[in-house]
Amino acid sequence: MLMITIAAAGQAQQHSPVRTNSAMWFGGNPLSQTSQLLSATPNGRAEINNQDNRDGESVRYKVVPIGVLPGKTASFLTIVRAVNNREHVTGYSFIAAGFHTPKGALTGQGFIWRDGKLGALPLLRGWPGAFAFGINDRDLVVGAANNLDAKGNLIQTAVLWDHEQPINLGALHPGWISEALDVSSFGEVVGASGISMTVPPTPVAWYGGRIHSLPLLPGEDGGWANEINRWGVIVGWQYSATDEVPCLWYWSGPGYTAVNLGTLGGDYGQAYGINNFNRVVGYSLYSGNIHGPAFLWDRERGLEALPVLPPDTDGVAFNVNDRRQIVGESQVYDDNGKFVSQRAAIWENGTVLALQTLVPATTPPLTFETGNINDLGEIAVNATNPDGSPKALLLVPKHRSGR
Repeated sequence: MLMITIAAAGQAQQHSPVRTNSAMWFGGNPLSQTSQLLSATPNGRAEINNQDNRDGESVRYKVVPIGVLPGKTASFLTIVRAVNNREHVTGYSFIAAGFHTPKGALTGQGFIWRDGKLGALPLLRGWPGAFAFGINDRDLVVGAANNLDAKGNLIQTAVLWDHEQPINLGALHPGWISEALDVSSFGEVVGASGISMTVPPTPVAWYGGRIHSLPLLPGEDGGWANEINRWGVIVGWQYSATDEVPCLWYWSGPGYTAVNLGTLGGDYGQAYGINNFNRVVGYSLYSGNIHGPAFLWDRERGLEALPVLPPDTDGVAFNVNDRRQIVGESQVYDDNGKFVSQRAAIWENGTVLALQTLVPATTPPLTFETGNINDLGEIAVNATNPDGSPKALLLVPKHRSGR
């Protein structure tokens, strides 16, 4: 029986310095606030310290453009599971002009990229736009369908594409909105659902043919379920007016149990990715709630801070594969907690490297969010076009790209 997890709605308001947001950001903007800043910067280049000291030996990846659907002008790959272990990629194309408005979301359409060919995912009947966020190894895709209410506000409903046909997963309660972010190999979907895009959503999972709210930790008001592994362990975050904590949920018999993963001394953090060995990545702030690194968590050692690229100040990790390769961003925030810049990074064997230095010199700046890394070491990324819009790319290790 197909197990589905329903998706969730609009994103939670951030009380911390924004490191990133989930695949779809509250208020209807599918680009995080950091990427919005980048796209508003001349040439989209807010990145610093991008010295190009490459030679032929340092280039590790072939860069494969994903392309753009007909009638659209840009494509975006989210930080969830944008590339699966079959080398298939999901994301969405859209019209960049005017995209930072509720109407702009109606120009979005999901896709699957296979073997160099980009195919559109059908829209849900009655919903003129859609975003595709995550794909599993069976090519099940999840995301959100987009529409406007009578007042012109963006509304969404979670969608599962099964054999590329859209299924409306619905919401936690009638009249609520929802969004699906990830789908396990067994078809369980995770995300969030809320009454509106201005109210903290509830983290949810859809399995056994229906939607289930995930339990909240004491004192927390809402949250997001961001990713799920093969064993049904879910990661995300929960928050209140005074904090935001990375968490996981595990199956405990009658239902799921929530676990606070802790922080590195501050009051804010989020968990974004999990592999099949239950290793979790995300970010956490230090005491003072200004700066904080990416982290790796496991049950034995708890949270471990990951290094940043010199002279950066902060970091965020989005995904970890079963080979313990981690991808995310090395960032700069000033001492007031204001975002300055970011660059795509990979952590391997305790070392952090700038992805920009591992690709051909002609590759556009990798300053948008980095997507996930699959078990083949392939990385879904978003570069920056000259007009500031994202450019969807797949980075294929050279030892695999003899083609």
